Amino acid sequence: MKLPIPGAEVPPVDGELSGSDRRFAYLGPEGTFTEQALYSIQEARGSRLLSAATASEALAYVCRGVADATMLPVHNTVAGMVPDTLCALVESPSLIVVREVVLGVEFALLARPGTPLSQVRTVSGHPHARTQVRRWLNNHVPQARWIPAPSNAEGARSVRDGECDAAVAGEFAAARYGLEPTATGIQDAAGAATRFLLCARRGTLRVPDPDAAGRTSLIGRIAGRPSQLEKFLGELKSHRFLHGVSLSVVRYGSDSSVLFVDCPGRIHQKATARAVGLLQLSLPGLRSMGSYASAPSVIYPSERSRTVHPKGITGADASREPASGDIAQLREQIDALDHSLIGTLQQRLEASREIQRLRTGGGGSRVDSGREHTIRGRYTETLGKGGSEVADAVLEMCRGRVPQ
Repeated sequence: MKLPIPGAEVPPVDGELSGSDRRFAYLGPEGTFTEQALYSIQEARGSRLLSAATASEALAYVCRGVADATMLPVHNTVAGMVPDTLCALVESPSLIVVREVVLGVEFALLARPGTPLSQVRTVSGHPHARTQVRRWLNNHVPQARWIPAPSNAEGARSVRDGECDAAVAGEFAAARYGLEPTATGIQDAAGAATRFLLCARRGTLRVPDPDAAGRTSLIGRIAGRPSQLEKFLGELKSHRFLHGVSLSVVRYGSDSSVLFVDCPGRIHQKATARAVGLLQLSLPGLRSMGSYASAPSVIYPSERSRTVHPKGITGADASREPASGDIAQLREQIDALDHSLIGTLQQRLEASREIQRLRTGGGGSRVDSGREHTIRGRYTETLGKGGSEVADAVLEMCRGRVPQ
């Protein structure tokens, strides 16, 4: 897909847009999970899609009016926050978030046809992908050197062009670059998912969804490195107005950081407005990125066959979402959420095992009763009645399981 020339004069678009009038940017090239996330939303159907090489470029398209909105990855359940996106967002003060998508992430090792694993000497992909497949690569291609790429699809392109032997990417990217999957499902942790944000200029793209649970996000640049801010942010997070609020920080330059905040609820709700007010009073540099509907469910690869159309999503053949009251659809959402929860619990169990190993190795006990009390209180405050029972079940599952 041909990109617009940077700096080209494109008249700004005001008001709501529909169908082929819309233009959406995404972190490319073609074949990224970000493109898949964009294909999954109703607003993108029948629209022109513009691939951008970086998050900054994608946001610049929107700021200049070349695109009406852009989809960008912001967080992965295994690899954490995406620094490139947050650093680009903090430099784009005119943009807000209008929608989020949560996409299940499953990786494949893509290579040119006929390439055996024994001949793979170099593997490329996004650094976040490497974090999620490190164990698999060490076990199956220990001889391979990792070559970082701006995106997984860019890694696949380098394999097609003979610059690299294999790439870590979504299996759906294989056909686009004339590659074939030599192995699928290579992610180390089951149930990993990436959260994407659709960002637009205020007032240009309306996404009505008043019945969905809401979220309000803020972002700002603050002085100090992430390690220097831990104590301050910990004390701030403990304030009674900020229960349920997520504070994430990534490094920005040599002596500053970007703080990204998620508050449950919409800004017109009293608890949310109170939390936002306290945060902006404590950190005047924080700006609101707006309130928007939370993703109703995680989209997994088995669902993408119905919701994603790499060859185009226009016309009558595009997938049709069942009615919101359809029990079958709701059960699918529950199954997807359960899948994500199980994957998260597996990761928690592994972390607990490592802590227990370190404690017992140093002569300590496996269980820290004070720590468990804090965890139980956190669950109770967030989930209300029944939260302590959930905490007890999680703690019991993770307690005392030290590998022999």
